[in-house]
Amino acid sequence: MEISKEELENMVRRAVSQYISKDEGREKMKALIMNENREMVVEDMPVPIPSENNMIVKIKYASICGTDFRTFRQGSSKINPPRILGHESAGMVIHAGAYAKSKGFREGDRVTVAPAIGCGKCWPCKTGHTNMCDSLETLGFQYEGAFAEQMEIPRHAIEMGNVIKIPDNVSDMSAALSEPAACAYNAQTYLNIRPDDYVVIYGSGYIGCIHAELARLAGASKVIMVEIAKPRAEIAEKMIPGIIMINPNEQNTVEEVKRVTGGRGANVVITALSVPSVHTEAQQIAAKMGRISLFGGIAGDGKGYLDSNLIHYKELSMHGVHATTAEMMKKIMEYVSEGRLNLEKYVSDVYDLKDIMKGFEAIRDRNAMKVLVRP
Repeated sequence: MEISKEELENMVRRAVSQYISKDEGREKMKALIMNENREMVVEDMPVPIPSENNMIVKIKYASICGTDFRTFRQGSSKINPPRILGHESAGMVIHAGAYAKSKGFREGDRVTVAPAIGCGKCWPCKTGHTNMCDSLETLGFQYEGAFAEQMEIPRHAIEMGNVIKIPDNVSDMSAALSEPAACAYNAQTYLNIRPDDYVVIYGSGYIGCIHAELARLAGASKVIMVEIAKPRAEIAEKMIPGIIMINPNEQNTVEEVKRVTGGRGANVVITALSVPSVHTEAQQIAAKMGRISLFGGIAGDGKGYLDSNLIHYKELSMHGVHATTAEMMKKIMEYVSEGRLNLEKYVSDVYDLKDIMKGFEAIRDRNAMKVLVRP
């Protein structure tokens, strides 16, 4: 089989990355990695090597997301160690190779990166759905990630349009938070929220709150949030005045949704958490012709939580969602630029990279909403 020059370069780069920590002759930087023992540790790693085909970004902020937190708690079989973790980031270009410059990038540019990089050749990629690529590769998984002082952006990411210049009136902090918000935006492109809609969101974390904000921007009549953790619920109510909060420990969710919606049920239900039983309950609280987004993935094979008869007789629409695209990230930053979204208000903690494990602990022990890391 014939291998192109670009594919050969990628193969060599990945092979080098497997042994990069053993190179004692290069300048070092701090990074959070998954090591060969599949442990998350902060270690000294060699800085990226500039080339004509890559870009190197000095990280200003990187954000801990739900996937990172699950890796912290239970590991991840999807990561091939050693690997620098992290994929939500904002930074400044400190090296732009010839290829990057041909695409309009220069040293000093402020950029963020859509971490899910499509191949550009399969049907999903050719129809603009690069997040659904048949051969998807992601920063922090197949490529070195953002929990580091510097991050290499490979040529293919530049070629696919995954590198995004940050608008002048959007802060680095907001840009680092744009990718997860764009994942919520992706989900809502399927839901067609309208002014007469009642929207129920399970989970009041950062993603749940962004879903609520986007639903309100779309004109939803009522936004109802289901949250079991009182500290999280109190934060969400402060961040989004006017939302209706349901605590399943104190109320019957199905009955309360029916009461609040005048017996109609929820036109839109979004499961912004990873609790399997919620997938079942979402169908129960949905109105006839309701739209459901199974946003939060669940552990295991995911089978046994859907009721085919409810879907059939209520004419429910069920939607999945995975990751996002550069275009959707641009849309979120447009909302921020216009003052329609304030992402920074959700930042509860900022830690230096050397103290990143305290950030994971803050999420675990204090229900921290959104934690940022700065090198």
